Amino acid sequence: MKVIAIDRFKPGVTLDTIRPLLAEEAANAWRLWKAGIIRENYARLDQPGVVIVFECADAAEARRYLDSFPMTQAGYLEWECVPVTAPLPLESLFDQAVDVAEPFDRTHIPAS
Repeated sequence: MKVIAIDRFKPGVTLDTIRPLLAEEAANAWRLWKAGIIRENYARLDQPGVVIVFECADAAEARRYLDSFPMTQAGYLEWECVPVTAPLPLESLFDQAVDVAEPFDRTHIPAS
């Protein structure tokens, strides 16, 4: 499942406040990215902060990963976690004759 996590700095937190934590914050994100847990990571344009797309079981698991970040541990951030899936049950739009059963990825050709 994908979980979109959106952060917001708590009042009074500035760049000077977080600067000492930036290197370890980035390293933690990079480790999770290399592990396939973070799938996407964006800087916000509307305000300081990030949007992270996690691949995990549920929002509770994403929150456990977020709790490992130094800025979260320091109490500088608030997070909103939004679990997402494909829009609508797309299968309901298909005629019953359309095959939507597993295997879902039919581009993989098994080795002989």
